[in-house]
Amino acid sequence: MDYEFLDKLEALLEQGKSDEVRAIAGKLPVHSVADVLERLDHDDALALFRLIDTDKAADVILELDDATRDFILTELENERISKLVEELESDDAADIVAEMSPEDRAAVIARLPADDRRELGELLHFPPDTAGGRMTVEFMKVRDSDTVQQVTKRLRRKGPDPHYTSLLFVTNHKGRFEGALEIDKLLFNPPRTRIRDLTQSFPVKAFLLEDQESVARKAEKAEVPVIPVVDEQDKLRGIITIEDIIDVIREEATEDIYRSGGVSTETSLFEPAIRSAGRRFPWLLVNLGTAFVAASVIGLFQNTIKSLVAITIFLPIVAGLGGNAGSQTVVMVVRSLALGEITPADAWRLLKRQLLICFLLGLGAGIIVSLGVLVFKLPLILAPLVFLALLINIIVGGVVGTIVPMALRKLRFDPSLASSIFLTATTDTLGFLVLLGLATLALRYFSL
Repeated sequence: MDYEFLDKLEALLEQGKSDEVRAIAGKLPVHSVADVLERLDHDDALALFRLIDTDKAADVILELDDATRDFILTELENERISKLVEELESDDAADIVAEMSPEDRAAVIARLPADDRRELGELLHFPPDTAGGRMTVEFMKVRDSDTVQQVTKRLRRKGPDPHYTSLLFVTNHKGRFEGALEIDKLLFNPPRTRIRDLTQSFPVKAFLLEDQESVARKAEKAEVPVIPVVDEQDKLRGIITIEDIIDVIREEATEDIYRSGGVSTETSLFEPAIRSAGRRFPWLLVNLGTAFVAASVIGLFQNTIKSLVAITIFLPIVAGLGGNAGSQTVVMVVRSLALGEITPADAWRLLKRQLLICFLLGLGAGIIVSLGVLVFKLPLILAPLVFLALLINIIVGGVVGTIVPMALRKLRFDPSLASSIFLTATTDTLGFLVLLGLATLALRYFSL
């Protein structure tokens, strides 16, 4: 982003030169307009968005981060939102409308054409993170009893499918999903050929209330660019396109990354400082609480620290390496859970493997740090103390990093949200406790 250009745009907005701003926005690609809006303060962003043509604004609203989009939709008039929604595909429109208050949602939907109201009403029955909430109902389906000639005529009347033009989805006379047909087969078969004779079974399908992560995994494993969505009676209700599948993967990855850092997915780098701080402060309070617990452990061993001051050098090392080893494990376990590669039933098998891995990591780190005691001519008793404390804390980090995410998933909590909190609290507190406890025992039974 060229910040001189951004400053110029802000100046034009302040000067009220709407025509110049509208001309500039009209020449920019959609993604560039979204970048500009995210970097402007909210008042200027709203002023700029009002100047963008409706058809382009509909594309821009989908590119915005959550914080900017939520603000703009909150401030826009319902009539303008209705026009934007009318320009969007049904699944995207449902995502936008679902975030509105019930009163505003009703007002927006009331202004839409009858067909759009019907489609939106159907999609809004389903949570936005399910297959039903993600699907589009604007697609071409054909009956298995149709002929090649009949389908060809319908395709010519309908024109190109904006979603996926290489496949037709086939249903029987009751609307039940039968399979798919590649459009090019229509060109190479006689006009009177029945569609059922050309239909092939489709390798995967999704159910209306199926979680979007599960749908994305199915698409990845089956290597298909579109997934049909069916109801409990196996009736074809919609399709999920490759664009939506990519969006799901991106959103879920972003959510996991944000949550692992204790940050709301609604937070934006460019949102107002007070709002951003308000979203992030609760997690800092949680971490502050765990830090006080760890600090209180140090307070219990003041006499030990007075007698062996050099041990304080190794407190952050023991705590940090244990936390790092655990974080590596947490990342791998959370990712594997998200991709469906493991389940809580694999806990014992994974735990045994992590015990061995972390034992080897602890041995290596312990030996290196113990050699550091000798190199820097610190009290020799520190070498075995630090070695044992590192070994124990790294093993504990691996155990916690394995068990906690799987336990949270079993309890139906998000493992990416809370695993790091449990891990940090455990490795910090236990690291200090083990090292200082061993030092206290050594001072008691050995003359130093």
